[in-house]
Amino acid sequence: MAASKVKNLWDFIFIPSIKVSCKLKELLFEELKTKSKSARHTADFKELRDCKGERALQQEECYHLRWSIDKEFDESILLWHIATDLCFHTHGGINQNPDTGHGRNNNCSHSDHEISLILSNYMLYLLIMKPYMMPAGIGKIRFKDTCAEAKIFFRAEKKGLTESEAREALLDVETEVDPVEVKGDRSKSVLFDACRLAKELNLLVEDERWRLISRVWVEKLGYAAINCKTYYHAKQLSQGGELLTHIWLLMAHMGIGEQYRVEAGHAVAKLAFTN
Repeated sequence: MAASKVKNLWDFIFIPSIKVSCKLKELLFEELKTKSKSARHTADFKELRDCKGERALQQEECYHLRWSIDKEFDESILLWHIATDLCFHTHGGINQNPDTGHGRNNNCSHSDHEISLILSNYMLYLLIMKPYMMPAGIGKIRFKDTCAEAKIFFRAEKKGLTESEAREALLDVETEVDPVEVKGDRSKSVLFDACRLAKELNLLVEDERWRLISRVWVEKLGYAAINCKTYYHAKQLSQGGELLTHIWLLMAHMGIGEQYRVEAGHAVAKLAFTN
C-alpha cells in the first residue's frame, strides 16, 4: 500500500460510533413532521427538498447568515462544522464528549448544543469518508486546503497553544475583509469564513444560537439524504443501515421524498398525523 494511502487510513482509523439519542430522534422526527404538514402543493415539497438551512434561518430571523448557506453544499458543511465546533467549545463549559457519551447514564438527555455537534461531526464524516452518499462536490479538496491553512496559521502565528487557546485564536482573527480578497480563489479553504460565521453566531442569545444551529444541521441532513442516489441507500441498508438512509426513508414516508410519492392532479400522498 502506498505511503499516502497508509496515512489517509491512519488519519481516520478511529471513528467512534454513537447511538442515536432519544432527543435527536425526537428533533429529527418533529422537524420533518412540521415540514411535511406545512406543504400543500408540489412546489412546496420541492422547496422542502431543496432546503439546505434557508428555512431555519428564515424562521429564526437570521437573514444576515444567508451567505453561509448560499454556497456549494460541501463548502457550507465545512463552514458550519468549524463554526459549530468553535461555538460549542467556547460557550458550553461541557465536561463530557458528546461523540462518546462518557459520563451519561441517560442517552435521552442530549442538549441542543450537543446534538448540534453530533450532527456536525456526522455530516463531516459522510463528506470525507462516504462522499458517494453526498451531493457531488469537491469536499475532500476543501477539507485538505482548510487543514493546510490551519497548519500554516498555527505554525506561523500561534505556537504551543492548547486546543482551547487555538480556538480562541481563531475567534480573534479579523474577518471584516472577505478572506477570498486576501488569499485569492486558488485555495479552497473555508477556515476564516468559518471563523466569521462562528463570531456572528456567538452574537445570538445562547438558546437561540443552538436552536438555530441544530435546525440548520437537520435541514442539511435532509438535503443530503434526498440527493443521495437510491443505490447507495439500498447498499447501506444491506450493511446495517446509516442514519442518512433512515432519514431518507422517513422523508419518503412523509411525502417529502421524490422517489415514492404518488400524485394525481394536485393531490399528494403523504403520511397523516393525528394529535
